Amino acid sequence: MPSIAARYGLESVSYYMVGISRLPGLERVVKLSSNESPLGMSPHAARAARLSVSKSHLYPEAGNDVLRTAVAGYFDLDPRKIVFGPGSDELLTRIVGTFAGHGDEVVFSCNAYMQFPIYAMRAGATPVAAPDRDLHHSVDDLLGCVTKRTRVVIVANPDNPSGTYLSDNEIRRLRKGLPENVLLIIDAAYDEYACADDYQSAIGLVENHDNIVVTRTFSKVFGLAGLRIGWCYGPAEVVDMLERIGPSFPTNVVAAAAALAAIEDEEHTRRVLVHNRKWLNWFSEQLRALGLTVYPSQTNFVLVRFPETPDKSAVAAYEYLLAHGIIPRKFAVDGFDDKLRFTIGRAKQMQKAANLLGSFLAH
Repeated sequence: MPSIAARYGLESVSYYMVGISRLPGLERVVKLSSNESPLGMSPHAARAARLSVSKSHLYPEAGNDVLRTAVAGYFDLDPRKIVFGPGSDELLTRIVGTFAGHGDEVVFSCNAYMQFPIYAMRAGATPVAAPDRDLHHSVDDLLGCVTKRTRVVIVANPDNPSGTYLSDNEIRRLRKGLPENVLLIIDAAYDEYACADDYQSAIGLVENHDNIVVTRTFSKVFGLAGLRIGWCYGPAEVVDMLERIGPSFPTNVVAAAAALAAIEDEEHTRRVLVHNRKWLNWFSEQLRALGLTVYPSQTNFVLVRFPETPDKSAVAAYEYLLAHGIIPRKFAVDGFDDKLRFTIGRAKQMQKAANLLGSFLAH
């Protein structure tokens, strides 16, 4: 018997399923499973990353002051309220673990980002899953799950894996309905992609409220997923605590250099967004014409529901697509056995995926 053991409750944590990237017997595959940017990072960011490798024997800038100033200028924010981390995932773990612990509760929507309950359990807190409305966040149900033990409410907006979102009014109603001692975390990884008229970045709420923090990432629209760099924006007291308990050097030199160049290349970012909106709309329309249910998305992916008949099911479609070199995302969790998620890739990739689905449903 081993003499050491993990903290009570951690043994119930499930593995987080990442999207597969290889298929046995196939040299070329189309990976549409991980919400990566099909246009990659900016050429300027790639060049900056290559040049920065020569400095990899040196520790990064301790305070990230150059990058912090650049991010603040790009998004028109107060640089003193920005904290960096090796991906927004690490920041979310850090935030939840800082403000919730044993005996506390962390509330989130039941079909939201599947890491949320893991963050709670790692902190020693109790995860509380609120009902949703056909994969749409329900502010009323979130607030209905808040108790005296609640310390954190966390919402992905826009959401993953559904692609749905809460309007600015609903986010404000959620924050207003929370007790002042409950921290509202908005995971806004897909913020740039959202173009709905009633959507608004939650970052603006930070200036007027002390119980909201917004996490952001360079992984999505900026295409730096493999470099692992994220940031958050929050009240001064929250930021101070997060920096105190964070890594000594929260970003590596390559990631920091690439991120700095990425936000300066606004033309590349514009191309990414134009491409995504065009092919997200096209792909959604093609699949709806095939009789599939496509959830309206404000992200760089679409979630698709398949019929329950065995020969046309999501599982059958998944196996058919894999056999032809297309990798969508399949989730092994309750409520998603009839669904697949497709990242928006390059034009020919989306055309191939749509054509294969047409062939699958026709046979």
